[in-house]
Amino acid sequence: MPPEDAATTTAAVLLAGGRGSRLGGVQKGLLTHLGVPLITAWADALEIRGIETVVVGPDRLRASLPEGVDLVREDPPYSGPAAALCAGVRALEARASVPDAHRPQHVLLLSVDTLDPGPVLDWLLDHLPADGTLIPQDQEGREQMLTAAVEAEPLRRRVLSLVPGEEVGRPVRWLLEGMEAPGAGTVVRPLLPEGLGVDVDTAVDARRHGVSLPPAGTDPELRL
Repeated sequence: MPPEDAATTTAAVLLAGGRGSRLGGVQKGLLTHLGVPLITAWADALEIRGIETVVVGPDRLRASLPEGVDLVREDPPYSGPAAALCAGVRALEARASVPDAHRPQHVLLLSVDTLDPGPVLDWLLDHLPADGTLIPQDQEGREQMLTAAVEAEPLRRRVLSLVPGEEVGRPVRWLLEGMEAPGAGTVVRPLLPEGLGVDVDTAVDARRHGVSLPPAGTDPELRL
């Protein structure tokens, strides 16, 4: 496991509220891998490592989260990953405004549909740059922006500079634009080890990686 100080200077925003439309409308956090719901696996892995965490997702996930983990929602719900990350960063900022609270040096950007959270977190913590942002690439050279460690202060400034609602419908890449500008550290893009950072977007992915799906349409917010 990485050094303890790496975890104590790091916070995390875990996205867990997408529609899962390519999975038949199931709640991704309730997918199970090795018999454990993904939201539980992520919450446990983050708690064991002492990483301050905000989860962005529906209220039904509250029962799966340990005490001390904030659960928030982007407004409006299902308004995209940038909006969800902004909701998480704002929740971290609210926590940091409490007297004697510490501000993290890095914020991990994570997605609940990524498998094997423990090894993913350990790899990220082991590779944290002293100053700057880490956005790894997979074996095909694609940037993995939801398996990333972003320098906290430039991210905070970016989110707080937005006009309310500006982030709605935007991708993560849009949110991270300008992170290499003056005032921010460099961006490093190491290669993820093969098999690390695998995510589940489709039923084919689920079958390939031994992931079980809950009944489709079980999220009340998806019922029209």
